[in-house]
Amino acid sequence: MRPGPDSIQLWLDSVVLIVTGPAFCSGVVIDDEGTVATAYHCVANGLRPEIHTRDGEVALGRTIAAKPRDDLALVSVPELAGKVPALSIHPSSPRQGESVWGLGHPFAPAAERTPAMSGMLLWSVTEGIVSAVGPQLVQTDAALNPGNSGGPILDAQGRIVGIASRKLGGDNVAFLASAERLRALVDEKKKPMLLGGQLDLGLALVQSTHAEMAASSLVVAQGVIRDRVVLGLGVSLGDGARGLAIERGVGEAVILEGTLAGRMRFGRGGWSTAVDLGAGAFGVAGFEAEFLPELGTWEVLPTYPRVVPGAVVRLSVAGLGIRWGVVPTDLADPLSALEYILSLDLMVPGTVVTF
Repeated sequence: MRPGPDSIQLWLDSVVLIVTGPAFCSGVVIDDEGTVATAYHCVANGLRPEIHTRDGEVALGRTIAAKPRDDLALVSVPELAGKVPALSIHPSSPRQGESVWGLGHPFAPAAERTPAMSGMLLWSVTEGIVSAVGPQLVQTDAALNPGNSGGPILDAQGRIVGIASRKLGGDNVAFLASAERLRALVDEKKKPMLLGGQLDLGLALVQSTHAEMAASSLVVAQGVIRDRVVLGLGVSLGDGARGLAIERGVGEAVILEGTLAGRMRFGRGGWSTAVDLGAGAFGVAGFEAEFLPELGTWEVLPTYPRVVPGAVVRLSVAGLGIRWGVVPTDLADPLSALEYILSLDLMVPGTVVTF
């Protein structure tokens, strides 16, 4: 039997909004003790998630169980015990073609951004069917978007058939962590990994204050452990060292970098700000050029690559980062003169995997 609007309203009371650092996700209360089921990638950074209920209550949760491979996590929120109704987990796999409803907060940061958006996005519902059932995931054509992650997908009886996990680039091709995997996590209560986190991928534009240093573009990977320790590696995609060498005789550029930093985070939501403080090593290489009048041409020879250590500070907001590197010009007397390396980076596509 198809559920009516009254039933859907009752289901929505069990859905919560999860804010963890800059991330907005969904979750669902699954027992009378205030346990919230969500997607692991929503809490992988290890910060204590902020849990918002439909009636406006806000509490901090604690991740008590996780299975990264299944993209599932359980968050304990004792303040919700007895206050937020729980939804049950489907006892078996759903059937292909069965109608389902997705509940959550698509594009949550845009909610209330303008008066026209008032009452939209948060605690919204979409309808679809079970497109396919696999051993680990359930495919659905219900419209699920960023912000729906971690939210419940329910059958006509209001039972959880899956937790929104991921989607492909096409329309209406989304995947759920199955109810079977969720039941196993509830029974097992597998503790979260001590050194869990995420791998981010992006692009950076690097420029030095030194007159003989050309700009370079790097692809950057960052391993972020519990949003507290950041390991970074950058590899050059291209630079202007050769052209600068012909112009000035010598031209170099950063072709490789490695950084290790500690992270401090301030605030939550879309404007959550992270400050990374640490050290780095920059691989520098380039060319020397000399004009040969007798031949009427330039002789351009590569310079020996060198590694320069330095201190690194990075400020990032919503995936956009600005970084300052301070490096000595003379390693024998590092305080005699300093150079500055400035880079602008954008983490696109952002988080590519959680662990």
